[in-house]
Amino acid sequence: MRYTTRRDLSNRLRLAALLFAAATQLAASGSQAAGPSCHCFRDRDYDPANPGKSDEYLLATAANSLLSAAYGVPKRDIVQARMSGTSGEDLWISTYAARSLGGDAGVLLTARAAAASWRDVFRARGGLLEPLGTRFVSAVAGEASDEVLACIAAAETLAARLHTSRQELEALAGSRATLQEMVLAALIGTWSSRTAPEVYADVRSGKSGWSRLLATVGRVPKQMEVEVAKALHQEGR
Repeated sequence: MRYTTRRDLSNRLRLAALLFAAATQLAASGSQAAGPSCHCFRDRDYDPANPGKSDEYLLATAANSLLSAAYGVPKRDIVQARMSGTSGEDLWISTYAARSLGGDAGVLLTARAAAASWRDVFRARGGLLEPLGTRFVSAVAGEASDEVLACIAAAETLAARLHTSRQELEALAGSRATLQEMVLAALIGTWSSRTAPEVYADVRSGKSGWSRLLATVGRVPKQMEVEVAKALHQEGR
């Protein structure tokens, strides 16, 4: 078991402050990815009579909960950054890169606000990128979109922390699952002893919905923060 040290706590508090500062700068510069900046949801409770109502919230909170649990960033700081205008893609890329390369995610976010792309950020930073993994480095070199880079970061996190197989993750990517869909499919797959692609196929075909599938494994959307942390702990990471 890994205990939280005073240094760990200090680093997490510093990261939270940097995330908020960088998020404010990103919002002011208007460099966030396309899409709504509002990260508020009216329908958060599971309603058996209308299970699809909570799907949007469920997808968002699953991805945020994984980012929080895997990298020790308080979820409230992730939500605050999103509400301030920072894209989910930028949060995933910066946090994954900071953990892999060493450094602060907030510093990377600030650099991204002043750069045209993440490729420019990594070029300006210098140093070896190999710790990011072959797929991520190749995507950066190929000027992949922020969405692709973030999906790779999330996939690497799922493989390392939840033990989702590479084959399953590649199948989800081939099916054009979004980052949020990939995360939630992997989580429900773990809880149901099914593969992530099987879970995703149920939703894509219209056979079921995200909140309904979650209910079949005895969980509801509001439990995601606790349940995701528990899932990572049970995997011994």
